[in-house]
Amino acid sequence: MTMAEKTRLRLDRALAQIGLGTRKEVRALIKKGRVAVDGEIITDHGFILTNPGEAAVTLDDMLLTLRKHTHLMLNKPAGYVSAHKDNRFPVILELIAPELRYRSLTSVGRLDRDTTGLILMTTDGELAHRLMSPKYQIVKTYHIIYAGRPFSEADREQFRLGIMLEDKTVCLPAELEILDESDVLLSIKEGKYHQVKRMLEATGRKVTYLSRLSIGELTLDPELDIGEYRLLTEEEISGLYASVKLELEEY
Repeated sequence: MTMAEKTRLRLDRALAQIGLGTRKEVRALIKKGRVAVDGEIITDHGFILTNPGEAAVTLDDMLLTLRKHTHLMLNKPAGYVSAHKDNRFPVILELIAPELRYRSLTSVGRLDRDTTGLILMTTDGELAHRLMSPKYQIVKTYHIIYAGRPFSEADREQFRLGIMLEDKTVCLPAELEILDESDVLLSIKEGKYHQVKRMLEATGRKVTYLSRLSIGELTLDPELDIGEYRLLTEEEISGLYASVKLELEEY
């Protein structure tokens, strides 16, 4: 198979992948004559882009950027597991539209079934790997409600030095922001198994609510309701790639 054959892409699929709508919705845009390729209006939704990386695709004369990979943020509800399949519980992929779901999306770090908040999903395995690797020092911030004695300035210093878990594992330095007597933000640079819950348990406290707010500079969109998702903006995508020193690829 030649390189050209590998990168052949249907026009309707390309437009759905970059977030212009469902496959049905983008087909309607094409049928109305609103989409052009290299200056020629295309009304056939099955039109094949033989070289997506070099094609000039426009919508109403607005130049579109086609990407090799898909990236989206999901506001995860409680009760869902961060897996592709599970025999007992619903999985986060069930919340994603079919036209995106089958693009080999992987989540960047998992959240426990009862944990809510930001999940980043991408088809770029190298990006996912780097964002999860402690080597790149990507900060993940969580909102925590807990049971136990209130945190103090001495506790904040303990987190800055690195919490030792019950199995003697020492976590990297973390930042604890005290909001009130049972409410904190915790920012960490790694993702050990059940790490946030285990860190609080190591200090004699129990997590009663946990939600991830951000991964690096990517912050959960406040407009996203629980269970909703959206594709990342160009600025968000560029920021993620730059944060892990990875070149942003088009087709």
